[in-house]
Amino acid sequence: MSRPYDLLVLDVDGTFLTSRKQPSEQVLATLREARAAGVRISFATGRMFEAIAGWVHDLGLTTPQIANNGADLIDPQTGERLYSQGLSAATVAWLLGQGQQVDLPTVVFAGTRVLADAKAPEHWLLERNNEPVSIVPRTTLLDPTLTIEKLLFLSLTRSDEFAVLRDRLVAAKEDGVSFQADVSETGILNFCHPLANKGQAVTRLAERLGIPLARVAAVGDGDNDAPLLRTVGLGIAMGNATPAARAAARLGVPDNDHDGLAYAVRTHILGS
Repeated sequence: MSRPYDLLVLDVDGTFLTSRKQPSEQVLATLREARAAGVRISFATGRMFEAIAGWVHDLGLTTPQIANNGADLIDPQTGERLYSQGLSAATVAWLLGQGQQVDLPTVVFAGTRVLADAKAPEHWLLERNNEPVSIVPRTTLLDPTLTIEKLLFLSLTRSDEFAVLRDRLVAAKEDGVSFQADVSETGILNFCHPLANKGQAVTRLAERLGIPLARVAAVGDGDNDAPLLRTVGLGIAMGNATPAARAAARLGVPDNDHDGLAYAVRTHILGS
């Protein structure tokens, strides 16, 4: 019997990884089984590619990978950015100013680097994800020649303010300022180009591979996974998923601390 899905797209944090930020042995074994069965596998993560490259290599994945919340499409064999969608210089400058006004540490993702103009305890939220932060002058962050794929506000104590702040900033955008905003993880408010989301990215990836979206399955848990889950043929929400991700998905599975991803792949992709 032929497989119903040729491409499997996976969120990382909260999906591929447990709450301890590591994949379980059962998840790794199941993904290796799927790859051996001929299923193409791509991560679709809010992280930069370099932060997941070790797992991509260990699993032997050669399919382009979606990084920076859909802003980047990366060839894992060469590290080449096959597609990259950055924020405008005017948007970066405006958001940096807004972050300063509300006294939230702000970092930018520029290619293979994560940059900030001052060290902050909140950088732990990224460094635990294999994304070390480098400190540079503020003029570097404002350099219009710097390609910035995403910008983050960080907080260890004020993440409950992020939804209101996000909506206020969206309403207050000035002419020439364009972005979309999501809470990608607790403590992280993520700003990207309006066309940089996982739904747009999986469409681009499927076209590149010549695979109909109806034959793509995806698994995720966060608000930023909702565009991905509603775009593909089969969207699967983890048991720990947000309401937005659950609403966008067709099916649900156990949470990330109970091998929900392995269950999803074995039951709905491999049919075992």
